Amino acid sequence: MKNNIVKLGGILCLISAIAGGVLAFTNDFTKDKIAEVELKASMDPAVLEAVMPGSTMFEPYEDTALVETIKAENGKFKDLFVAVDASGNQLGSVVKTLSTVPGYGGDMELFVGFSTDGKITGMSVLAHSETSGLGTRVTEPEFQKQFIGKDASAEITDYDAITGVTKSSTSFASALNNAISIYSKYLNK
Repeated sequence: MKNNIVKLGGILCLISAIAGGVLAFTNDFTKDKIAEVELKASMDPAVLEAVMPGSTMFEPYEDTALVETIKAENGKFKDLFVAVDASGNQLGSVVKTLSTVPGYGGDMELFVGFSTDGKITGMSVLAHSETSGLGTRVTEPEFQKQFIGKDASAEITDYDAITGVTKSSTSFASALNNAISIYSKYLNK
C-alpha cells in the first residue's frame, strides 16, 4: 500500500514537472507575439485620440536604457512611448502604468499622455476588473476630463471622485499619479 502511494506520488510529480515545463516553453515562445498583439490592440484610433489628440501612433521610446531604469525603480511602470502624428511629428510622451492602489477588482492599467509642455493630454484605461456600471464609471470621459490639461509637475490630489465608487476612483488616481511621477522624474527635464 505504501509503495503504491509513493509510486502514484512520483508519477504525479513527473506529470506536473512535464506540464510546468511545457507551459514555461509555451510562455517563452509566445510572449513577444502576445506583447505585439497587445500593442496593436492599444493603437485603436479611439485610444490614440483619447490619450493624445491628433496622434496616429505610439512608437516605442528610443532610449531603452531609460525604460529599463524606470522598470527597475518603479514596479508599476509598464512602458513608455512617443506619440506621433500622421507626418511623424512628435506630439508628446505616453506612459503605460498600473495603479499603485488596487481598485475594487485589483490594479488598473492606463495610458496617460503628456504634451511637450508638461500637461496631461488624456488617458485611457486599458485593463481593469471593476464592477460593471459602478467602478467602470472611471473609464468614462465625464470622469476623466477633469484631469486633462493639468500640470504634470506634481501629484493630483484634488479631484472629484465618483460617489459610491471611491475605491475605483482612488485606484484610477493612483495610476494617473504614478504616470505623473514617472513623467516628472524622467522625462520633464
